Amino acid sequence: MMLAADCHAAITFVANVDGNWDLFVADDDGSKPVRLTSTPYDEKTPAWSRDRKSVFYATSDGELNIIDLASKERRALTPGEGRCPGITPSFSPDGSEVVFARFLPGAKDDTDLMILSLKTGKTQRLLEQVGVQLWPAWSPDGRRVVYTSNHCSSGCGRIVQELWMADAWGGSARQLLMTNSLCQQPAWSSDGKHIAFSSDRSGSFDLWVLSVEDMKLEQITSDEALDASPSWSSDGKKLAYVSARSGRMEIRVMDMESREIKRLRPFGEKEIECKDVSW
Repeated sequence: MMLAADCHAAITFVANVDGNWDLFVADDDGSKPVRLTSTPYDEKTPAWSRDRKSVFYATSDGELNIIDLASKERRALTPGEGRCPGITPSFSPDGSEVVFARFLPGAKDDTDLMILSLKTGKTQRLLEQVGVQLWPAWSPDGRRVVYTSNHCSSGCGRIVQELWMADAWGGSARQLLMTNSLCQQPAWSSDGKHIAFSSDRSGSFDLWVLSVEDMKLEQITSDEALDASPSWSSDGKKLAYVSARSGRMEIRVMDMESREIKRLRPFGEKEIECKDVSW
């Protein structure tokens, strides 16, 4: 398969073109979309491999998959007992491992963060922590994993889910913020200095950026509609995300210096919903 997009300057996302969420890749301006999947399941939460030659993603049947962009061949991965809940997988910097969240067999409100070796197909637990841990993301230096941990749900009258950080080799973890909100989908900048995430701290889901060095927190979007799924460009100058400001989910890109926002239209004038963008 010849891709229309240069994979080193491309985005991957899922779009609902004909009733299911399928996987696409396009140039980073949203042009030249190429469809990668057409299945009866919903594809979701894609993540680029470090060499940009393949994409790792989850499906609504609870499976983890990897697709080679050159051949378009897909391979299903079975990471031990139980199934992955479709929470964003994240590659290690050397591309040999993937960290993901997995619900424990027979438990609705407990997950483990797991590391899957792509060489051996074996999984191991990153750390043991009571409750629901989701959205793990590997740091660019390979030393840390940022993720979210659920602190309270129905008992609090709302979901409280905060950012945490763990050593990539397991054992040690700490809470990063106390926002008393639902934080989700953390994403590292390529230099490892910033983490973008979505939070309802302001009353609606907006995008925030945390400076890892001084723990300074900045709100970068403000709207009653959903802003979520942030993903940094490789140079850290832009942030792609999903917004529902038009009444449907679409991909937008923010210039982090000027704060100018552009809407990407992979399908031209067709109003097709897109989500789960990964740069």
